[in-house]
Amino acid sequence: MTTGTRAIVIGMIANILLSLFKFVGGILGNSVALVADAIHSLSDLVTDLIVLFTHRIGKMPQDEDHPYGHARFETLATVVLGCGLIVVAAGISWDAVSRILGDGPLLIPDQLALCVAGISIVCNEWLFHFTQKVAKKTRSKLLLANAWHHRSDAISSIIVLVGIAAMLLGYGYADAIAAVLVSLMIAKIGVSLMVDSRSEER
Repeated sequence: MTTGTRAIVIGMIANILLSLFKFVGGILGNSVALVADAIHSLSDLVTDLIVLFTHRIGKMPQDEDHPYGHARFETLATVVLGCGLIVVAAGISWDAVSRILGDGPLLIPDQLALCVAGISIVCNEWLFHFTQKVAKKTRSKLLLANAWHHRSDAISSIIVLVGIAAMLLGYGYADAIAAVLVSLMIAKIGVSLMVDSRSEER
């Protein structure tokens, strides 16, 4: 296993563990924003997996069933993933806004959620510096992009941390507002995937 491949695998395993960690922490700690952050981390991981998998299919040669090649599989998968992320983001925003408007119970996060968000920031920041170092060493643009994915996860966790902390200080809607902001970050990933796939078709 090469240094670059090892860095990708470490990043993927870390994203899986962090996603589970934040999801469980969000449920047990009563934080909608932390659950949204878990989905944000998972969306980066799923994006990487689908792009890598469909990229391999897209490079397969033409055959009788696919006289124009397999490149459209990559485009189709990317569009489906982008739509899925936008739908998930809309669902999170709808739930959070409903709670703000009083249509649902307003969850009160506890210190467990705060600790989970803090640990997530530290882990993602470490992953960013680790992956960036390997990217520079191997001159890999893919690894550099993955490094910035880790940094974006750290930023979304900072938003969650601020929201939970503000909630604990008595600002009643802070966690729900943080959830909306993180869902917008998820939607941005979805829109970017769809726009990129359209540009590849042309």
